Amino acid sequence: MEAVNTFIKRITGWLPARVALGAMAWLGFINLYMVRINLSVIIVAMVGRNTSDATHSYCHNITGGDVGENQSDTTTTTGALQQGEFDWSEIIQGLVLGSFSYGYALTQVVGGRLAEMYGVKWVFGGSILAGGVSNLLSPAAARLHYGALIALRVLQGLCQAVSWPSMYVCLAQWIPPVERPRFIAYVVFGSTLGTAITLPLMGLIVDALGWAAAFYISGALSVVWCVVWALFMHSTPAQHPRISPEELQYIESAIRTSGTSRMGTPRVPWRRILTSLPVWAIIVCDVGPSWGFVFFFSQLPTFMKNILGFSIRENGAISALPFLCRYVGAVVMSSLASWVMAKGHLSILNTRRVFSVIGMIVPAALMVVLIQVGCDWRATIAIFCIALFFNGAVSSAHLVNITDITPNFAGTVFGLTNTAFSIMAFIAPVVMGIITDGQQTLDQWKKVFWVCVPTNVLTVLFFLAFASGTVQPWNYHPEETTDPAATTMITTNNPDETEENMKEQLTPLHRNTEDK
Repeated sequence: MEAVNTFIKRITGWLPARVALGAMAWLGFINLYMVRINLSVIIVAMVGRNTSDATHSYCHNITGGDVGENQSDTTTTTGALQQGEFDWSEIIQGLVLGSFSYGYALTQVVGGRLAEMYGVKWVFGGSILAGGVSNLLSPAAARLHYGALIALRVLQGLCQAVSWPSMYVCLAQWIPPVERPRFIAYVVFGSTLGTAITLPLMGLIVDALGWAAAFYISGALSVVWCVVWALFMHSTPAQHPRISPEELQYIESAIRTSGTSRMGTPRVPWRRILTSLPVWAIIVCDVGPSWGFVFFFSQLPTFMKNILGFSIRENGAISALPFLCRYVGAVVMSSLASWVMAKGHLSILNTRRVFSVIGMIVPAALMVVLIQVGCDWRATIAIFCIALFFNGAVSSAHLVNITDITPNFAGTVFGLTNTAFSIMAFIAPVVMGIITDGQQTLDQWKKVFWVCVPTNVLTVLFFLAFASGTVQPWNYHPEETTDPAATTMITTNNPDETEENMKEQLTPLHRNTEDK
């Protein structure tokens, strides 16, 4: 292994270790979401139409064919595919689609804590391996009984729930504060890019090779990634055999100023975390848009087929556009957020507030517009794309705010946050299935869209009121609270004063990053 490390260091010495980490994690998130959301496209081919054996989509029947250039005869040209292998109602489909989240809600906190104690390498890598193996077994489970597929998806959710919390531990240990919004946008939002890639790819595979092949190919890609990750990635900068001394010093000095403990992993102060309003501000702000996320991640292909009339091949490609826009939006917004903080135009707290409004209120307003456009498929897709572009701003809002307030317990707190999100994520598909069961009409889907408006608005108001931009006192190891440097950071309640201290750190860090 030493010879391998020496060879790799020789040919990649110009590449910072954290950039290599980011590239591998980016590919990991793409694989993570490929095996998670591919079912939303595959199920369209697995299941027969249950809407009175209709031969056209809802909008085709209403408009008499003025739905799109190729959409009006969708069901007749792809009839064999749309017959499906399984006769599952919309409610059963909702249970199957939501089953991943049943398990996903249970091990979030465990995953974050495991990564804090034992490192991100095996926790994150193991979660993706579990998803790959689960996909390889999915066709056999579905053919056995839909209950077997549900059980397998629950198990996949249990294993993959540790992925996001473990990456927040990686964020706190590897990435300097000024780079974190961009890391989330470029790397962690690889999950969104993974969705944009998965939807058209699964459509093409299903159309060419059948729905089972889509599971097999997704699973195989995850397994291959896991082999590379296990060979070359390391949990902390100090453990990395190929990192340069300059980069190691830069990372360690930067994260030390952000509140990361120098005395090992402290015990979790559960009572203080659970009674912290800044923590609850993040949790509420994460749960609020979950209804809209569930629609886009699990129900969008069904809506595109049954209402707008897109075929399985067209469905994946068109459904991917909003997610591609979300990734671009995250990259643009995170760069803007890093710039305004580095220049001192906004404090950390006000940056999180502004971008939470952009990321949640703008999409809510666009949902109101969407409800008015009816069967205009071009306008519908455009609104989906614009809404998710602006939603990318959450990469610089509550999602990164966790590391602002508690770098030592970022994995644990994110686990709590994502647990709450996941509870909504497995309830929402079932409720959407009940709303649209046997009634695949635009009026029923409008009811689904309306829910996004009050949930987004009310939760972002809660975040604006109770969010914090400073490291919380309970973040520190008990002995560290006597450290003068730590005391300065945790006793100030003035966000602007805190930001003045951080500006001195952020500016040279930002310059150092650009030089690299």
